[in-house]
Amino acid sequence: MPIELPRGLPFAVDTWTPSSALKRHRFLTHAHRDHLAGIATTSAVSASSPVYASRLTVLIALCIFPQVDRAGFVELEVGDPPLRVPDPDGDFTVTAFDANHCPGAVMFLFEGPFGTILHTGDCRFTPDCLSALMPFLARRIDCCFLDCTFARCPLQFPTKEDSIRLVINCIWKHPNATLVYLVCDMLGQEDVLIEVSKAFGSNIYVDREKNSDCHQTLTRVAPEILAPADAASSSRFHVIPFPRLSERATEILALAHAKQQPEPLIIRPSAQWYNHYEPPDGSMQQKTLLTEPMRDEFGVWHVCLSMHSSREELEQALGILKPKWVVSTTPPSMAVDLSYVKKHCSLSRFGPDDPL
Repeated sequence: MPIELPRGLPFAVDTWTPSSALKRHRFLTHAHRDHLAGIATTSAVSASSPVYASRLTVLIALCIFPQVDRAGFVELEVGDPPLRVPDPDGDFTVTAFDANHCPGAVMFLFEGPFGTILHTGDCRFTPDCLSALMPFLARRIDCCFLDCTFARCPLQFPTKEDSIRLVINCIWKHPNATLVYLVCDMLGQEDVLIEVSKAFGSNIYVDREKNSDCHQTLTRVAPEILAPADAASSSRFHVIPFPRLSERATEILALAHAKQQPEPLIIRPSAQWYNHYEPPDGSMQQKTLLTEPMRDEFGVWHVCLSMHSSREELEQALGILKPKWVVSTTPPSMAVDLSYVKKHCSLSRFGPDDPL
């Protein structure tokens, strides 16, 4: 869950609690549900007290919570010039940058009387992300609120493009699989579905009732890949949700075996499984783990695809950005787990009552 920002700041980011409702300004980095928790019940979203977000984030958030007032959002896009926000304690500017996380996801750079603050939301740093950000840093970043999801993970993640190629190669290597189930229902995995659709010239079936969030997102970003609502039985490629995946995979494979049908292929592109997987001693090298799909005991093939920065990518980004302070937005993974923070920062966490 996102963290509350210190009371000394006039804005909240991705939090919709009674405490954050007292802030004069609110910002939303992206539309994952954990960053929207409470937005439908808060009184903070209104035309007189708007929420700043990218247009796509606004559209997706309103699909999930249609009861939220559309007039309560102000669109702020990557590439827009810095936006001046009036505030009684002194006006400040905010600029949006691509967070390379999911459709619509942005980082926010705030500059005002409180100093220069970068809030990454959830992000995966790439050289392109950093090169876009650096020209806007007229002064050193005072504080970086950083996505530290994998700060404790030693793995070196493949690029998103390499991970997608692994998914496609896995499908090519199983030509007898007449059914392919892709565990890609999370916002941010659309590129996997788009590239699979292109590679095989097939549409993807998404159950609009059981997977409404995924279906609604795809209608916004890639409607051309969606199979018709009545095409479940004729579609080779299906999206299935992650919850109960092991149980669901067991059922799918057992049913195919009972009917003497070819074994379906089930692929989950995610880094979380790799973060927790411990190979038997001496059984294989870490490099092999990440460069080839792995099949688990339930018959699910795993491909390492991360929407968050690896520890190495975080260290490289901090070495370039050189913030004075770094605060993790993703406890229990803390900024102090990073070498840069241990060497260069005097403060590694804030509480809501801390001054900036």
